Amino acid sequence: MLTIFGGIGLFLLGMTMLTNGLKEIAGDALKKWLNRFTKGRISAVVSGAVMTMLVQSSTATTLLTIGFVSAGLLTFIQSIGVIIGANIGSTSTGWIISLIGFKISLQTMALPIIGVGVFMSLIAPNDIKKFGNVFAGFGLLFLGIDMLQQGMGSAQDLIAFDKIPADSIISIFLLIVIGIVMTVIMQASSAAMAATLAALFAGAIDFEQAAYLVIGQNIGTTATALFAAIGASVAARRTAITHLMFNVITAIIVTSIFSYFVSATKWITVAISGSFDETIGLAIFHTLFSVLGAFIFIPLMQPFANLLMKMVPERENALTRNLDESLVEMPTVAIDVSFITMRDIMMELTKAQQLLLQSKKVTVDYEKKMLEVEEALIITRRFLDGILVSSSRDRTKLISILHTLDHLHRLIKVLREQQKVEALYLQEKLMQDWQELLETIGDRLSEDEKMLDISIILEHTSQEMAQQRRNKREQYFERSVSNETQLDLAVSKVDALLWIDRLIYHYWRATARMAEYQTINED
Repeated sequence: MLTIFGGIGLFLLGMTMLTNGLKEIAGDALKKWLNRFTKGRISAVVSGAVMTMLVQSSTATTLLTIGFVSAGLLTFIQSIGVIIGANIGSTSTGWIISLIGFKISLQTMALPIIGVGVFMSLIAPNDIKKFGNVFAGFGLLFLGIDMLQQGMGSAQDLIAFDKIPADSIISIFLLIVIGIVMTVIMQASSAAMAATLAALFAGAIDFEQAAYLVIGQNIGTTATALFAAIGASVAARRTAITHLMFNVITAIIVTSIFSYFVSATKWITVAISGSFDETIGLAIFHTLFSVLGAFIFIPLMQPFANLLMKMVPERENALTRNLDESLVEMPTVAIDVSFITMRDIMMELTKAQQLLLQSKKVTVDYEKKMLEVEEALIITRRFLDGILVSSSRDRTKLISILHTLDHLHRLIKVLREQQKVEALYLQEKLMQDWQELLETIGDRLSEDEKMLDISIILEHTSQEMAQQRRNKREQYFERSVSNETQLDLAVSKVDALLWIDRLIYHYWRATARMAEYQTINED
């Protein structure tokens, strides 16, 4: 049993290193792929399958999908297609193990690969080091399979699967539950699949028992997403429920037609390999399971999406609804979602100022919006603090976001000053001009126009305001000296001018930094 536990541990370590290495190498490219090739239902499914096969982790694909839904780059119905595809792509692990894992001496192959990978990680240049993790992970993965083979060979007498034949409802239910528990404990369906294949190859279980374990593992693999969705964003909860319902409904259907499903599996296996190879047959069974689910769900994606949106409704007026903590593990996606949040906060601030200018006093609605924005900025700051970037491009984008956050914070401080009410009456013409400009900005923000265009307008306005501040300040004090106005009134008017100048300046600089971010993102 210790050999089995050690084998599972090595497999999980290898899978983690392999997945993280591949995400680091191709993370940004995968992000662009997902954004570009998920326009239709079928293309979304294919994209999810291909990406999962590339990174060998359906969890990574799911997280990226959540990020894109949160950022508004994917619709929820497109995300369902990606999740269905990720389920199909996750079957690739079983194919790799069944085609390679039991056909050659894994230890002989694994040890040199691990050695090469470790040395690459230690002594290679920084651009090459990440490939070392992929090599080392791949080697550890196969070394873990080799240990599982050895452990399963000696564990046949300890694991009494012969007492759970797949010929009764109770036994079938028990086997499915064991499959669920295996995946929940290992926190990886690929590791559970590897253990099942090793047990099948060693003769510890028969094919029907292995197939029921795989059905359970497909249900169990949703546990990670469900746990992660507790207290998470709406997008994360919807995605987790999508994953769960897809696998549970497919499991019920496959279990109800199990004998026909196994017959089809055996026929396909014989057609491919010439004889019934049980390990290849199990990989085919797993693939057919996911493909059947896809055929059932793809035509029903729209009503399924409508049902889930009713089950998990959007939180009202939640500026930070997209800031899912799980996204910080994927910095590129987390930064993109942060930008969308900054834009939402900017729109809410614009609406708050319009309320202030229309009513010419601090109202309950104005105060409510300001409190929501202040809370959103605090939550966003905490979220950004958890993002760790490795690439220079992500670093530059994150710096632009932090500058935006800083200017929005200063903008809030300006709007909290007493001069805001005085400016409404002492600089009425300037505030009317600003109100008209805010309407234009609000319209352009709602239409998702490029921030560069908005920034150029605000830059011109800020420069004009700075010039007016200098001219009018001089005029007010000259009139005060000539006894044409009281000094207190002149000082109040100057304070109002300075307040408007700061207001427009921080508005401009926030949009300028957001425009800088968009420019980097488009390169």
